[in-house]
Amino acid sequence: MKSDRNNARISELLNLPKFGYGIGLHRMSWICSDILHTPWMANLDAIKITGSNGKGSVCAMSAAICEALGIRYGLYTSPHILQFNERIVVNGHAISDAELVEAIQWFVSQKDDYLSLYPKDIIGAFEAFTSVALYHFYKIQPQLVIAEAGIGGRFDSTRIIPGRFVGLTSVDLEHTKLLGDTLEHIAYDKADMCPDCGTLIVGKVDNEILRRLKSYASLRNIRLISVQDLCHIENVALERSGMRVDVTVDDLSFKDLYIALQGRHQISNAATAMMLVYEWSRKHLPQLSKSQFMEGVHNGLASVVWPGRFQKISVSPDVFIDVGHTPDAIDSLIATVRAVNNGQPVVLVTGVSYDKEAELIVSKLTAIADAVICTRAYHKGRSVKEISAIAKRQRPRLPIFEAATIEEAVHLAKQYATDHSMAVVIAGGLFLAIEAKEALNGNDPQNLQFF
Repeated sequence: MKSDRNNARISELLNLPKFGYGIGLHRMSWICSDILHTPWMANLDAIKITGSNGKGSVCAMSAAICEALGIRYGLYTSPHILQFNERIVVNGHAISDAELVEAIQWFVSQKDDYLSLYPKDIIGAFEAFTSVALYHFYKIQPQLVIAEAGIGGRFDSTRIIPGRFVGLTSVDLEHTKLLGDTLEHIAYDKADMCPDCGTLIVGKVDNEILRRLKSYASLRNIRLISVQDLCHIENVALERSGMRVDVTVDDLSFKDLYIALQGRHQISNAATAMMLVYEWSRKHLPQLSKSQFMEGVHNGLASVVWPGRFQKISVSPDVFIDVGHTPDAIDSLIATVRAVNNGQPVVLVTGVSYDKEAELIVSKLTAIADAVICTRAYHKGRSVKEISAIAKRQRPRLPIFEAATIEEAVHLAKQYATDHSMAVVIAGGLFLAIEAKEALNGNDPQNLQFF
């Protein structure tokens, strides 16, 4: 159990406004100025990863490859699943409670000094999280930092971290009020994470968007590497615990590559991760041979863990959760369920946050369902009645039930699945999936702190 002191410190961060006042790069530069001007930071060449979907998986895969290669890395991701500490990791070890308290105390002191000078400004929560992570990494001084962007790229807090290698995993219509209301605007915003003369590894994006990104990159002297142009995939075999694939990316050719994450979309993510680490290592580890790198990819991807991505969390009956909450992410989940479930019927537990596209998400998800349990997350959950109405419009002949709480939904789903020899898939929102996992573990999901 965390100490009350640690819980209070984390709550102090999580209770900050989600967004600061206007663009926050000036605040980040001021708060982290002492760190940014250190020799370690001056020599740092981080890998930064942005995108609408898949950036967390690419971060996890990049870190797993680095671990297998013996590269000492720091990993900064968001959101956390159960504990805030999960966001800040050094070589597989999450920041300890004591280290987290120290980093938060440093940030609070910096924040107070800043606001004493600029009392009308507002510091956002993600700015705080990024500052805390940078302080911890500065204390540890890893060889490499792998950082996941929060939203976009142009004005994201992680942009202040020096790094010439950027991954752009995908582009979907999301956060349109902040990033723009077209795929092109969103793509350009995310691509701006990459500095002039840097290297941008682009995953799976629309061909027309890719064409425009290539032109934009040439204007800024950015070397753009398109994974979908270079990637050749054969012999995909999806399993319930991962998948095997023969894949060639540029001059790297892998036979029977095992990836311990499921879904064809993870092949593009894996290719993006390996190209990011490959390009970084060619610059910073010239002594590393190609065969050594490829062995590291094999070992790293076979052991990668990234919770919440079609993750089996229970057996008898099998219960899977997925944190995807955009239309593209739901499409990937549906394809994965159909590929690995071997025709076993599915009871779907679903709910959607009030700020997401409920009609589209629920309509898509009901395609894999043989029964549906509609519920809501405690955090930002949309009305159960509204979710149920969408499901009934889409699949009126399905058994469709309503559960007022996530605990009730999990209990009902397990009982129904057991009685009818079904698997349980819990999907539709990040908060829903995480709260369900906590409820299944016998804990109170209302105690979770998100953002």
